[in-house]
Amino acid sequence: MNPVKIFSLLLFSLLVLNSCNDDEYTWTDIPNNEISPITSHNKVIYEVNVYSYSSGHNFKGLENDLPRLKELGVDVLWLMPIHPRGEENRAGTLGSPYSVKDYKGINLDFGTTEDFKSLVKAAHSMNMEIWLDWVANHTAWDNVWVVDHLDYYAEKDGERPYSPGGWLDVIQLDHSNVEMRTAMADAMKYWLTEFDIDGFRFDAADFVPVDFWRELRKEVDKVKKVTWLAEGSGSANMEVFDYDYAWDFATALKDFGTDNDVPALIAECKKLFNDAVYKNKGRMVYITNHDLNAYEGTEFDRYGNNVLPLAVLSFTIYDMPLIYNGQEIGMNKSMNFAEPSMVEWDPVNKVYVNLYQKLTRLKRTQPALEDGTNRGALKIYSTNDENLFAYSRIRGDNEVLILLNFAQVPKRLRFTQDVPEGKFKDYLNGGGREFSTTDGISLHENGYAIFVK
Repeated sequence: MNPVKIFSLLLFSLLVLNSCNDDEYTWTDIPNNEISPITSHNKVIYEVNVYSYSSGHNFKGLENDLPRLKELGVDVLWLMPIHPRGEENRAGTLGSPYSVKDYKGINLDFGTTEDFKSLVKAAHSMNMEIWLDWVANHTAWDNVWVVDHLDYYAEKDGERPYSPGGWLDVIQLDHSNVEMRTAMADAMKYWLTEFDIDGFRFDAADFVPVDFWRELRKEVDKVKKVTWLAEGSGSANMEVFDYDYAWDFATALKDFGTDNDVPALIAECKKLFNDAVYKNKGRMVYITNHDLNAYEGTEFDRYGNNVLPLAVLSFTIYDMPLIYNGQEIGMNKSMNFAEPSMVEWDPVNKVYVNLYQKLTRLKRTQPALEDGTNRGALKIYSTNDENLFAYSRIRGDNEVLILLNFAQVPKRLRFTQDVPEGKFKDYLNGGGREFSTTDGISLHENGYAIFVK
């Protein structure tokens, strides 16, 4: 690294991470690809639908775009299932990626094993992780196990195999079958030994018995200890997983999109933050993902003009934030992942790109925003208007202060009781600030402000 870049990084650290006696400072835009997360628990995850991400529908298209994702501030790439998709009873034109035909196979649309190895190697060279989406609850009807290992599948009302929960393109596995457990562990180990992947996101985790997950993790950890993210919510699985979905909070955000009840949203933030089950574990927070986008519309459909303040909230209220492909450019398009629908990368809304770049940098450099055991405390401030939400994340001397306006008109926020103490830096605009109960802070309609010390 050249001396100019080293100096810039040192300057950034002084400006953002530490308190300063100067009243003013000039914001310095350090490229995100020059900034590493301060801990393994200050990372940003990005979900990729490989088919829809690039015009070639392949690993090469994603690999070519890694520099952009690094500049965006992404640390982890979660790839939706990359396996061959089932053809029997297929859902949609392409079939669902969650209808897995071969756990050790790669969808030929995406490329070869060498192409995938190249993607992983390139990501690792940029200090980015690759997580695979893993479907352990069910398989495709024409999965390679069906012919020789029908006993791997569950029986219901004398029928084996059968489709669970109305998912007609897949069939239910029998998680009590010892040989199936061994085969599943073997398949997961394959991706660790052959491709050196860094984590798994587990589909429908709550539908699978905890003892299955416990045994599976014990076996897989023998090869390589990687991060486990559960698509689920609650205490049962958290003895095994490192992260899960903050599902209840996502539902609360959906409700907020309908009623714009800010006091109710604040109450849900408190509930999320104070859940004792997650004192030493992490959760993923999001305003959209592939399921929401496909089945409930875009974030703009659900949140209207509050997309940006809710994006700020998702990066600062609690633990690991998610970006879904296209979210960072302000794309307003619903995509069914069983159909040939593509991300529309043009036009790019620079307001969204710039904000997400600043949010990822904030998440990755502030001790108060760490996940899990060391997460910074949450302090909520009283304000003069119920449409306004003011809160801080605090850890030691580091404080990240967030001001959000969920009204459709400009507001002037005043603190009515406690006031943030000390000198803060305006993270988005530059300059310094101190606060009092008499001075107000102007916020645009559906606006936001971030201050750090």
